[in-house]
Amino acid sequence: MNLPLAVSGQKKDGSHISGSAETILVNRHGARIRCAVPLETQMEVRVAMLAPYKWRVGQVVWADSRENEYGIELHLPENFWGIYFPPEDWELGLPTVTVNSTEGPRGAQKSTQDASSKSESLYVPEGGTVAILRGIASNGIPFQERNLLLPVGETHGTMLISPMVELGTTLSVIFSKNCVEKATVTAVSHSREYDRWRIWLYFSRAFLLAKTGA
Repeated sequence: MNLPLAVSGQKKDGSHISGSAETILVNRHGARIRCAVPLETQMEVRVAMLAPYKWRVGQVVWADSRENEYGIELHLPENFWGIYFPPEDWELGLPTVTVNSTEGPRGAQKSTQDASSKSESLYVPEGGTVAILRGIASNGIPFQERNLLLPVGETHGTMLISPMVELGTTLSVIFSKNCVEKATVTAVSHSREYDRWRIWLYFSRAFLLAKTGA
């Protein structure tokens, strides 16, 4: 996630520096950034986002001067970056997704890939499951988000994400290390309540909904 920044601060020798920077990774506690001016560990810095303009005070907690990369810790953890972060316990208690095979005996299996994909379905909890979504946003920037995917009908699911994506875009949906599916964006709408984009995804495998409990 690359966000343009302006960074300023005072070094140990009393000299003041300021320059442009960009984020590499962000979270509630701070960011890993690439900065045009050299920073020092333990120095206090003012980190400003340019659009919309806002700033916070943080501290340089590690430095890799060869790569011009630095770790910045905000004084107060918060969603300063304007990016949705799921709660820390977001995965607790959510059933996983598995592939349910409905193929017959081995001797009756067809050898073609199309036949195999038609005979297997995604075993999805009816209340939804957490998934990782990877792809390219409409502005051409790669993104990765984790959120709740809700099944809609037999072959569609819906998610809330931060970036806007184009209709017809193919995205990777990662349910687990052993279960990665491709899905196509079939509809997009903006959610005023969450200030995010709700997308609808088409999966080639059919969903088999599982009861999550009485």
